[in-house]
Amino acid sequence: MKKPCILLLTISALIPFTGKAQTSSFFIGGSAGGNLSQYSYTADYADAWTSSKPKPGLNGGVVFGMEYDKMAIVSGVSFIQKGTKSETDNYRLENGSIGYLKVRENTSFLQIPLLFRYRFLSEKFGLTASAGPSFNIGLAGSTRLEMQVANVGSQSRSSTVQFGSGINDTYRRFQPGFILSPGMLMPVGEKGKLAANIMWDLGFNALNKRSSSANGIDGKIMNVSMILSVTYTHHFVFGDKY
Repeated sequence: MKKPCILLLTISALIPFTGKAQTSSFFIGGSAGGNLSQYSYTADYADAWTSSKPKPGLNGGVVFGMEYDKMAIVSGVSFIQKGTKSETDNYRLENGSIGYLKVRENTSFLQIPLLFRYRFLSEKFGLTASAGPSFNIGLAGSTRLEMQVANVGSQSRSSTVQFGSGINDTYRRFQPGFILSPGMLMPVGEKGKLAANIMWDLGFNALNKRSSSANGIDGKIMNVSMILSVTYTHHFVFGDKY
């Protein structure tokens, strides 16, 4: 009599865990969207650049992660275009003249986020809140400078953005940041989910300290982006024989 009771109690104890296992899944999919990026300056850089305007760009890549009930860990690899449009109206030339200087910088990165996500409301339509670090790897970039001086004229020049740790490299190759992201999530079909997110990628100091010290410039340049991303993921449910 004891053995059937023990077996019944064991099965009863396992039922809740079996139910929870059905809500656990591994997912993989793709994302695409647009973004607005600009630089945030401090100290000498803030004194030099009187304004910084958002520059549009594109982003897209692969998304993957683990989901357990309302919680999820989301990562992936994305290509993202960043940069800035900055201006100054107090640029002083060697002869004492004051000029107007405008720079447009285009940079591209591989971005690897590690986000912790929580879903509110129901499975049919959920609101999400995500947060976590982002790891940005600089790929390439270009800069275009335009200068105008009264009674002198204007000129422009283009150059390549250098990533690295050398004395002539302006920015670090590896640039960490932190992402805050509200969004929405809904099911598509039996095993798919569609998500739309707004992400604020708050970059830390992007400057190569060796280059800044060599030029005698004090301050920081932070790479900040507001990203709109639409994502589709396919979910592989644990315990599903298919």
